[in-house]
Amino acid sequence: MLKNVLTVMLGTFSSRVFGLLRQAVFNALFPDALKDAFNVAYRVPNLLRELLAEGAVQNALIPVLKGLSEEEARRFSRRFGAFLLGINLMALGLGYLFAPQIALLLVAPGSHLREAESFQQVVFLIRLLLPFLLFISMAALFSALLQAQERFGPSSFAPVAFNLVSILLMALWPQDPTALGLSVTLGGVFQALIQLPFLKGFFLEWGFHPAFKTALFRMGPFVFTTSLRQFLNLVLVNILTRYPQAAVTGFYNAEVVFQMVLGLFATSPAMALFPRLSTLAREDPGGFARLLEGALARMAFFLGLLGGGLTGLAPYLVVVLFGLFGPLSPENRTYSAQVLMAMGFAVLPWGLNTLLLRGLYALGRVAEAVLVSALVFAVNTLGYWALREGGLFALNLATALAGYLGFLLYLRLLSRARVGLRRGVLAWARAFLPGLGAAGLGVGVQALWPATTLKEALPPLVLGGVGSVLTYLGLAWLIGVPVRALLSRRF
Repeated sequence: MLKNVLTVMLGTFSSRVFGLLRQAVFNALFPDALKDAFNVAYRVPNLLRELLAEGAVQNALIPVLKGLSEEEARRFSRRFGAFLLGINLMALGLGYLFAPQIALLLVAPGSHLREAESFQQVVFLIRLLLPFLLFISMAALFSALLQAQERFGPSSFAPVAFNLVSILLMALWPQDPTALGLSVTLGGVFQALIQLPFLKGFFLEWGFHPAFKTALFRMGPFVFTTSLRQFLNLVLVNILTRYPQAAVTGFYNAEVVFQMVLGLFATSPAMALFPRLSTLAREDPGGFARLLEGALARMAFFLGLLGGGLTGLAPYLVVVLFGLFGPLSPENRTYSAQVLMAMGFAVLPWGLNTLLLRGLYALGRVAEAVLVSALVFAVNTLGYWALREGGLFALNLATALAGYLGFLLYLRLLSRARVGLRRGVLAWARAFLPGLGAAGLGVGVQALWPATTLKEALPPLVLGGVGSVLTYLGLAWLIGVPVRALLSRRF
């Protein structure tokens, strides 16, 4: 189990590091107006990505595959792959045809992206990016097949190929919108292809399989909740385009860092634990509860530290991570830091929710999990809309508030399955309070040591980072957190 977790974490870490490098190259080589247009257009394949790729496919298929014999699992995967290909081709055709109408939904009236040249650039990039959806869907299918066999290496490292191809194309053709769009589409091609050799004998086969009904039934709730989340994304993009130029890019710069932290310290362990949780949920309820509660405590410990660090050190992180190959514009730098500070507060609840949600799926309590997820996304959307005039920091606090609502509701559902509610809240409190202290120390460093260039930002980032870690560990020790146990392999 530990080997699987470490493999996924190492693969995720590698892909996220290259993702940060890709974002730094992107920020250095393209103007703010083109970056905004690209980030809006990139939302379109991402709107469908979780419906036809990571979220629905991976989470729904793994339990189905685990319940089939080896031969039936192979037959099912071949036929489901063909079915998924057909759905994607239809989605691509519709997306290409209605690209201008989709752009009108995403870009708010009065936005700088509604100007004729910028708007046409958004439409062009939407059409150029759409094939990415097909390839990332197949990559997600391949990942699910490998993870069901508890082979996490190829799927964990495949996104590295995506980022390397993207970086190469952007570096070879800077400021070129076509190269920028193709950097994503061709990156998706390589992310799928690099996994294919590990699926020996895999090919597509048209036909029906009895397990389709179970798989689609499991995917249904994912499709529903993902549809709500993508509606949230539509609202968010529309709101972001109301802000001045570089606000859209600033948001997605911060999101890259936020997703890196969640991917490494929440999604990776949860993904590695999911097959084992699914097995224990059927065979050993007591073992299921122990595994979930132990993972929750350990995950909270690290997420609390990281969330506090993001909030306290956001301006320095933005300059260092995204200014590697050239200085950011003042607007880009400011907006990125504002969003990242707010997202720091969301790291702890959303990270824990990643694990709790998979616990509910493993138990087969899909309908209840879906209802809670729907409520969380609705609250997040309403929060964005209510705070849209408050600036980017206030706007993104809506994500943290919705995350905490989901955390409490998921814990409540799991408490009925004999997974301790009290221990979950205790794990959160033991991480939140020290994290608040670490964030406060970082904000103090910001006030005393402003920095706008890479050379200026490195010293306060290092000193503030060390101070934040020491503050976190000290406060954790004072309130009785079993730090040594959480850091040990046997916890």
